[in-house]
Formats: sequence, structure tokens, C-alpha cells
Amino acid sequence: MPEFAVILPTYNERGNIEKVVESVAEVMQGVDYAIWIVDDNSPDKTYEKAINLSEKFPVHLIRRPKKMGLASAVITGFLSSNAEKLICLDSDGQHDAGILPVMINMFGKGADIIIGSRFLGDVSDEWGQRRNIISKVATALALPFTSIKDPMSGCFAVKREVIEGIDEWHMIGYKILLEILVKAPDAVVYEVPIHFGVRSYGQSKLGWMEIWRYLLLLVNLGAYKLARQLNR
Repeated sequence: MPEFAVILPTYNERGNIEKVVESVAEVMQGVDYAIWIVDDNSPDKTYEKAINLSEKFPVHLIRRPKKMGLASAVITGFLSSNAEKLICLDSDGQHDAGILPVMINMFGKGADIIIGSRFLGDVSDEWGQRRNIISKVATALALPFTSIKDPMSGCFAVKREVIEGIDEWHMIGYKILLEILVKAPDAVVYEVPIHFGVRSYGQSKLGWMEIWRYLLLLVNLGAYKLARQLNR
């Protein structure tokens, strides 16, 4: 079995996925790895592109019947792979795959979770004021749950034992990292700087519904923490 699994959740990323896979393959040369593309039956047929990529790269496809959410796609990929070290990247090209060797090195230093942090690094000037404001507010709302600088990051790596040690998942919305941090409080966490870019093709999926789901996740995580404190 491969030592590392790179999970790429997709929904309408046909125009981006090939470049992302090629970038991962380039930096992972000499590493025992596989890529898992978890596609929510994309209307643009991203899954067809994934099948084509599997002829050239170590790509596995999980095609789900409908749009079921990014958080659940990530966990589906984690649990479907058999690797001991799991990495999540966005499939829109906003994460620089060059961070993967850095994450692999951090595992060797005893990390259980490694987070690619925009706030230790930087974000593209093309992000825009609205998105910057939403990101900062979302991060501020997470302060009662974690001291991590960028718990909203979609670029992170985690040991399988951490994921398998979580027995209850909410998987609401798209911020699965925050849920992992809350439910694995004893994990050794490192943050590393990344440059967060903009997607090459397609549109951002950050809309009001995702904001609502994030707020709902916070409520659920608050209830989870309270229940744990009461049961001690």
C-alpha cells in the first residue's frame, strides 16, 4: 500500500484537475503515493477527466451519486485509501503542490497534523476585499475552538490514526479541518506557510449557503465540546 494518499475532492473541476494532478506527480517523484479523486457526479464530467488521468498517474476515482459536500468528500477519500499519511488539497489549483515535500518532512519530525497556513504565508492579490473579510471573520469565529492560525485551511496533512480515532463526524459544509482539530485535541499540530492563489477555471463555491453551513458546524462543535466537558 502507498505510504501517502493525496485526496482531491472535486465538483465541476474539469478545467483544473489535470494541472493539479500533474503538479502533485511532479513534486512527489520518488515518493510512494497515490491520488484519490472524490467527485460528486460533476455536471461538467470531471470524473471522465479523472479516468483519463488514471492511465498515466496513480489516480483512483470515487464517483459519488450527487453533490454531498466537500467535508464528507475529504473523509470519504481518507477512509477509502489505505495510506498511513493523508493529504488534502483543493482541486482548483489554489494550493501550490510544492508544499507536499515540506509536509512529508514534518511527519518525520513528529507531527500528527500539518496545516498549510495562509496567515503564515500569503494570499493572492486577486482575492478581493469580500473574500478577505469573510475569511478573517470565519477565522475569528473559530477562536473559541482552537489557537491554530488558519483552521479554515483546505491544505493539510494528517496521520490515519488521528482520523480513525474520531468516532463521531458532523461533516457539515467545507471546513473539515476545524472539526478534526476540535475532535483530536491531543494531536501534535504544525503550521507551515503557503501561498494561496486563485483558481484558473470555474467559479468559487463560497456562497451564502456555505457560510450558513459553517455557522451550523460551529454550533455542532460547540455542543460537542460541551457534552465532552459534562461527561468528564
